[in-house]
Amino acid sequence: MNTNVIVTAFAIAVTAIIWVGTTTNNASWTGNRNVCVGECYEAWKSENGGTIADIERVKQEMLAAASPEALGKSYYGQCIACHGGKGEGGIGPMLAGQAQSDLVSKLSAYRAGEARGAQSSMMWPVAKGMTDGEIGNVAAYLTTL
Repeated sequence: MNTNVIVTAFAIAVTAIIWVGTTTNNASWTGNRNVCVGECYEAWKSENGGTIADIERVKQEMLAAASPEALGKSYYGQCIACHGGKGEGGIGPMLAGQAQSDLVSKLSAYRAGEARGAQSSMMWPVAKGMTDGEIGNVAAYLTTL
């Protein structure tokens, strides 16, 4: 079967799908009719601590008030598989007991693509997306272990 036949068949199939979809639409359909308004919405707000905007504002205020160690602990959750729950090491080296400045230096080097040991290539993609704040927070958390 040559390429032209395959392309033509594909184009016909796509055209047929579009035609069926546009000619069988129900014009009276207006979307999800299971909406929560009025008393339903007021009840939802009282159960969930306010509007979605209120909930997000409280979440952002809590994040802003969190210590670097608390923020670092949250971020460290994605490091546990290699470095252990208490920074004791495993696939990756032990992190507990290292100085905060050393941890910041190493993570910053990984983020820059620098080699810092045999497993550097495993850390490059991990650290690449980290901000200075995230690096500092993780390092602060690790000093508490």
